[in-house]
Amino acid sequence: MESFFDFYELHNSTNKILPFRSSPSIKRCRFCNEQYPSVTFNNVPHLVPELFGRNNLTSNFECDKCNKKFQKFENDTATMIQHYLALLNIKTKKGTPTFQSVKIPYGNSTILKSINNSRNLNFGTNLNDFNYDEQEKSLTIKFRTKKFRPFSVYKIFLKMGLSLLTEEELKTNRHYFEFLNSEEPIMNGMQIWTIQRYMLKTKFHLIPNVNLYRAKKTLINNTEFPEYVLLINFANIIFQFFLPISIKNINEHNDENRLNLELFPSFVLDDITRLKEIDMYSLELNETNKISITDKVILYYEKKETSQLNKSI
Repeated sequence: MESFFDFYELHNSTNKILPFRSSPSIKRCRFCNEQYPSVTFNNVPHLVPELFGRNNLTSNFECDKCNKKFQKFENDTATMIQHYLALLNIKTKKGTPTFQSVKIPYGNSTILKSINNSRNLNFGTNLNDFNYDEQEKSLTIKFRTKKFRPFSVYKIFLKMGLSLLTEEELKTNRHYFEFLNSEEPIMNGMQIWTIQRYMLKTKFHLIPNVNLYRAKKTLINNTEFPEYVLLINFANIIFQFFLPISIKNINEHNDENRLNLELFPSFVLDDITRLKEIDMYSLELNETNKISITDKVILYYEKKETSQLNKSI
């Protein structure tokens, strides 16, 4: 049976990148193509935003103007993943966030916060927000996020992908920057808007990292594969993001071909003996209006007590 690794191989990773880089002789911003002194480079931007967890993965190719613009997009991304950070006690540059679900009629907000490194979960009167399965020893929780702009999240993910491409690949795929800097989604069939979220049961990333995979072949018989796939890893969460269709994809395209979006087999990173199902969630990122999503998360426990739940995530 063929899988993701039959079609893709690791191309670049933040694990290979040194935290601090020497200053180039000519400072040029990778994202807007402007150079010093037209733009300044006083800030130290992160390749992986610290909203995914504290890290020292920095770059020297992002100008202050772009950095300020991307910070606005990061706010929406932080809102989308806030319940993961609170649930997993992830410390960002602002500390461990407290998550509060959007209120529902005739109910209180579910609140999740960290107290002395322990997670405190209060459902209030929202009895429909959680469900125990005594046989499976699991607790399913519904997290209703505050409103965020999915298109902003798309830009943060795309920016991380562009940070890991080579200069030659960026020159070949200059249209990626048109997508990154567009005010509205460009609906031309070249951007893949669906992301997948996987939640691991036994693997935990202490430091967030991003891996860029490249297709071994972008065309096999009559099947096309997006050339680049990004995996964003933090705590026990993986987001899979497809970069837009590349120039190589375009050159090989035929109307008779079909596009294959190969899913990452997250279970290979887990203890297979503990898996009952793959915890996966899909989300479209081409929405410009702010939305709230309801994300179901499954926790497993050893025993249930009145005062606390001994969880195994």
